[in-house]
Amino acid sequence: MANHVTTWIEVKSDKEEVYQHLVDMFRGSTWEDHGQTLWLYNKLYNLPADSEEYDRETYTERMGAKWCYIDEVSTYNECFEMVTTSAWDFCDGAIMRLHEILSAIDEDVLIRFTYEDESLDPVGGGGVFRGEMEHYREDLSHLWEQEQNEDGDYADDMWDKVGDTKNELMVEACDDLMLMNEEEDEDEE
Repeated sequence: MANHVTTWIEVKSDKEEVYQHLVDMFRGSTWEDHGQTLWLYNKLYNLPADSEEYDRETYTERMGAKWCYIDEVSTYNECFEMVTTSAWDFCDGAIMRLHEILSAIDEDVLIRFTYEDESLDPVGGGGVFRGEMEHYREDLSHLWEQEQNEDGDYADDMWDKVGDTKNELMVEACDDLMLMNEEEDEDEE
């Protein structure tokens, strides 16, 4: 596995209050803020911006990666999307913490995500619903060799395959989450 992992995160909810909370969370923040390793961490754990120094062990345990920062965030009515870059793995702890915060507003909030390591080992997708995370991953690093043309460029087909694989893994994981929750609901009846 290479060092940098890009993760695309999307929140789905029927409650406008979820999106308003996200707007409030990110209100007043700047691109420079988002690029700081501790900014998202402090925001997710409701800590003052200057409250904590970086502690690698605690950070990794909570965020799921050695470090993580936001590349891009879009917050507006009925839509929230965020792209992060992290080290070693995707930021599963950050996604779980975001879900925990939002599920206090809507227990049926769904967070969907895809991710890819810069070496394409792994690429993956998943979701979080009702406190459970499911995700699947594949190693697509072989595509680097297969898709390189004689000029050393990579064919658009490679990136289409990567995108399709990530989306298929996300859909499969989210479908499995919904099925598990339906079965749990039936067992409770």
